[in-house]
Amino acid sequence: MPRRSAPTPSLSRYWNRYVGHCAGSVSRFRRITGALPAGPARTWLGEIAHRLDVELDAVRRLAIVGDSIEPAWFRVREEPAKRIALRLEAARTAFADAVSQAAEVAEQVALDPAHSDVRAHLEVLSRQASQLALTPAPADPEPEPSRTSVRRRLVGRRRQP
Repeated sequence: MPRRSAPTPSLSRYWNRYVGHCAGSVSRFRRITGALPAGPARTWLGEIAHRLDVELDAVRRLAIVGDSIEPAWFRVREEPAKRIALRLEAARTAFADAVSQAAEVAEQVALDPAHSDVRAHLEVLSRQASQLALTPAPADPEPEPSRTSVRRRLVGRRRQP
């Protein structure tokens, strides 16, 4: 049965939005799964939906940590909060991608239940559904060198024989 997933009301608006987007994706994923006829595709999507529930719990925990660092309405300014926000944005995108893949599987099952691509899509979706929220945060970009440091390096090279 579908698990009720709602945004965490005690979070500030900024962090609650991430939880809400991910919870909405899990809800759509479960509706797609429920629309399939009984069979291997529905069973497999049901197992993936369970993993998405676990990942949604991780999203909630990350949002709580982010909110404890910097409660916000529209954006965050503190570096640790920004890093968590990047991770949650990646999770939001991954959850949406999982819904898209599930919709594609459901479409193929509806058109041709014995279609060989269904199994391939299910395998890809199964791999992607693991560790959505727990993926490492994107690396911070290297800082741009300042004009002064670039100028010093160039001047230093001219002085060397």
